[in-house]
Amino acid sequence: MPGFSMRLRLGWLALVLLAACAAPVPVVEGFRDTSAPFASTQRFETERFLGEWVRVAAFAAPGAAVTAERHLYRRATTGQIVADVTAPDGATVRRVYALEGPGRLRSVAPEGEALWVLWVDEGFRTAVLGTPSGSTAFILDRNAVPAPDRLRAAREILDWYGYDMGQLQTVR
Repeated sequence: MPGFSMRLRLGWLALVLLAACAAPVPVVEGFRDTSAPFASTQRFETERFLGEWVRVAAFAAPGAAVTAERHLYRRATTGQIVADVTAPDGATVRRVYALEGPGRLRSVAPEGEALWVLWVDEGFRTAVLGTPSGSTAFILDRNAVPAPDRLRAAREILDWYGYDMGQLQTVR
């Protein structure tokens, strides 16, 4: 029996070593698998992006309501991008960003996070924005009801960048 015990130990050791060689488990933070590719759109044009948008979909925890926020992006006299985000109850939150690359908005607030424009259609009517960490992402449109083909394209972009599509909720 001593030989059997040694073989059993070696077998277990081999299994442990094999498991240690397995591919790492993707890291999921927030709503996104951070091992997935991530990039801002290179065809971003600040002047075409500025103006009013409506949030038509966003990632949220199960059961959480997603509202049709109004987003107004404008350029400040400092050259920064100011985003006024207004909830349906009229409460407005102001965020200020520095543009650090095509479609890359870096929050100037110390506790803020970078917000990237991942995709925008050719007519700048529908846009997808998200954070590299995956803590948030949403779809904006110039109208409260986006065209189905653009909404489908926006969803495909979010899926490609590793977002958990089961947690994307459309505004009702």
